[in-house]
Amino acid sequence: MYFVNWQRQVSVEERNDQKVVVKRDKSTKAFHEYILLCTYAAISILLAHPSRPPSPTVISTNEGQPMRDHLGRLGISTPKLISITDKELVEEYIEGGDLYRAILEGSASLDHVYLAGKMTGRLHKAGYVFVDNKVQNYLVRGQAVFRTDLGFIKKSSSLFSRSMDIGSFLASVMDLGIYGKVERAFYDGYRSETSCNFPYLTLIIRNILSVGFSSDGRTVLGNMLLNSSSLVEV
Repeated sequence: MYFVNWQRQVSVEERNDQKVVVKRDKSTKAFHEYILLCTYAAISILLAHPSRPPSPTVISTNEGQPMRDHLGRLGISTPKLISITDKELVEEYIEGGDLYRAILEGSASLDHVYLAGKMTGRLHKAGYVFVDNKVQNYLVRGQAVFRTDLGFIKKSSSLFSRSMDIGSFLASVMDLGIYGKVERAFYDGYRSETSCNFPYLTLIIRNILSVGFSSDGRTVLGNMLLNSSSLVEV
């Protein structure tokens, strides 16, 4: 199953005897993108690291074949692009669904989380960030992991941008009972590519974003109290 998307209506359809994922723009797409970009900018200002969000004009371009080819050369797999227009995106169907649901259902392991960490690290080494790096933007098929929803990718290597990438991933798994193990697997994958700990703003951003990502406040609070300091740069 595919998660609910703020910007697009997502459905699984049959086209030319092939199962595909169709993402159609919602009428509120522009407004939701505006909220996300404003949130990014506001947090950067709050943390005294002002950073410009991705340009809205680049968001649709990032979903095209050139960016997918670029990611492929970095070793970051994406679903095959079937077609793209101003209002509709059609991608290859990845039967394992998104990583968050796969973890909940037991069809994904910590190895998949490790691969998500490696993919994030590879992008950072290349001087880019995902910006919106929540766990639901990773899809699983067997032992493979794919990155979808590419619209917010930005060329940046700033401390804040890298922290936002890692913080948004961790915030999106804060309501999991196995959060500590997931956090460690993601860290190990990231460090295997970068040889670095998480940037020091990561946990602050994680805690800010987790309020909006989860409805299970008790579990989130408990996970916030875990000692994650050893994973972060001093």
